[in-house]
Amino acid sequence: MDSSTTDQTYASRRYDCPQCGAPVEFRSSISLSSVCGHCRSIVVRQDFQVATFGHVAELPPDLSPLQIGTQGHWQGRAFTLIGRMRLHYGDGSWTEWCADFGQGTYGWVAEVMGFYMVSFAHSVKLPLVQEDVPAGQIVKIDGDEWRVADVKEGRCIAAEGELPMVAPPGWSRTSIDLVGPGGEFGSIEITPDSREFFSGEYAEFGALNFTGLRKIPGWDKDAEITRRQSQAMPCPSCGAPVNLRAEGQSMAAVCGSCASILDTTTPNLQEIGKVAQTTLRLKLLLPIGTRGLFKDEMWEVVGFMRRKDRWCSWDEYLLFNPWLGFRFLVTFGGHWSFVRILPGHHTGNRWQGQIFKLFAREESVTTDVLGEFYWRVRNGERALLTDYVSPPYILSKEEMPGLNEITWSAGEYVEPEEVQKAFVPAGSTLPRPSGTYLNQPNPHGRRWKEVRATFIFTLIAYILIQVLFMGWGTPRHIAHTGIDYQGTRPGETLVSEPFKLDGSSAPLHITATGLLLTDTYLGLKGSLVESKTQRSFPVAFPLANYTTAPDGSRQKITLPAIPSGEYVLRLTPDAAATLPNASVTFTIERGGLFWSNFWLGLFIICLWPVWNMMRSGSFEKRRWYESEFNPYGSSDD
Repeated sequence: MDSSTTDQTYASRRYDCPQCGAPVEFRSSISLSSVCGHCRSIVVRQDFQVATFGHVAELPPDLSPLQIGTQGHWQGRAFTLIGRMRLHYGDGSWTEWCADFGQGTYGWVAEVMGFYMVSFAHSVKLPLVQEDVPAGQIVKIDGDEWRVADVKEGRCIAAEGELPMVAPPGWSRTSIDLVGPGGEFGSIEITPDSREFFSGEYAEFGALNFTGLRKIPGWDKDAEITRRQSQAMPCPSCGAPVNLRAEGQSMAAVCGSCASILDTTTPNLQEIGKVAQTTLRLKLLLPIGTRGLFKDEMWEVVGFMRRKDRWCSWDEYLLFNPWLGFRFLVTFGGHWSFVRILPGHHTGNRWQGQIFKLFAREESVTTDVLGEFYWRVRNGERALLTDYVSPPYILSKEEMPGLNEITWSAGEYVEPEEVQKAFVPAGSTLPRPSGTYLNQPNPHGRRWKEVRATFIFTLIAYILIQVLFMGWGTPRHIAHTGIDYQGTRPGETLVSEPFKLDGSSAPLHITATGLLLTDTYLGLKGSLVESKTQRSFPVAFPLANYTTAPDGSRQKITLPAIPSGEYVLRLTPDAAATLPNASVTFTIERGGLFWSNFWLGLFIICLWPVWNMMRSGSFEKRRWYESEFNPYGSSDD
């Protein structure tokens, strides 16, 4: 045993490995064990002595940006990563980083699919939860309701650095991952000897403020490249080279030569299944291995899968970035959505303050897979999908009955031109969108929302102005005049007494009242004539006194914008042969509102907004036509 230098505390000591003699350093006061970097022995510290406790496998190469010694800040607290374990379950794996927060406090930073969970052990009374508890069930812990997200048995397959406990070779535990009432992360860890509760929060890479990161081979310049990362590995089935583009993060890959599904978590690839040979002949819109700048980040296409339900099929492209993890580009009918996993989501049809509408609930089947995936994907994989929409966003719930887990994801509609620019080489073109997609933005709805407030304000102001004019513009009496019909010869003109109009132009109302014999008529057609300028305005008064139309002996006309001056009515009669004579009185009024102008203005104001509102409604009906939850009626209509 070699002592540390005199300025070191008990927390930072260097020992000789009892197995090989190589130096093993304990830098943290929380560390009970450390993995010898030379012989992979688990070195356990007991007082001032050390002993070995078996061996662990070497961690496989990966593209994680984290490394032992990486520092970060979480909610105002600094921490340093001092060790890690690689845990494996039947269809995936994840990394648990031990984080020293100082002053004898430690926590865990779990790294899964590019997102992180920061958690700490809590001493609480745990309910008796069975290890086969179904996903979705509510568990009450310390007065709070937690929802089971997934249940899996994790086995430690490799470790390095310092750990606050001793994890013997083959050590395993059952993890019941939970989602708290506010989206918090929780986990009940069950081993044969103990039950512990860990809780914390989900975090994204940027929120942890990491420094001292590792350079990523293939992504950072001057990054250290291992042998496995510098050359392709042979397929165990056909010997063809297999390039791993998300090494250490992916669980399975498909050989492009023989269609074997390969386990990528072992030092040497192992065949675990097959896909159809026809899958290898698929022409992908986004070739695997293509990199592109998308949403201001560099992404690489690493996987492809085709899924279907009882109605249709669609394609999903898996994207990878070492710092941000995995995303999906989902395409159907030329439409695209950019999708990410939502760890901690549990609020059903609500996300980011928005309410989503249920659109579809169907069982899906995976029919084709190519490339790499962060789970052990397989042909025929089934899942129950539930989609909620609030365009341009989509919220999806995926229930995997074989894995006892519930996964939520959220996507945003993206224009094909954006995908084209990032991933499609020059000379190729993505298919144009056809039909209306479930989360496609409503272009007419957007325009309607843009003009809605202005339209309503203008409409109200227009009506108020009209109402005010109704109060101020009451017609005023000008004159009474009349004519007498005495069996006038055909073509002879009748002229009224003159009357005078003063002031500016205004509507003129003329009401003709005739005293006619029963079942006779008298039509008066002619002009209102200004005496000085002889300017004329056509008028007509069809008067009648039929028993079937008793109100026909009174007719009113309105002439718009009649200027001032002296006027007469020049009228030519057309009477029934049985009418020998008649008297007609004209009541002249001026002013008031001319309603035809109001209705014309109202039509002009409403034309564009109402047109967009109607087109928006039509677009929404087309969107929901294929949904079984169509709010506009049955999809069979």
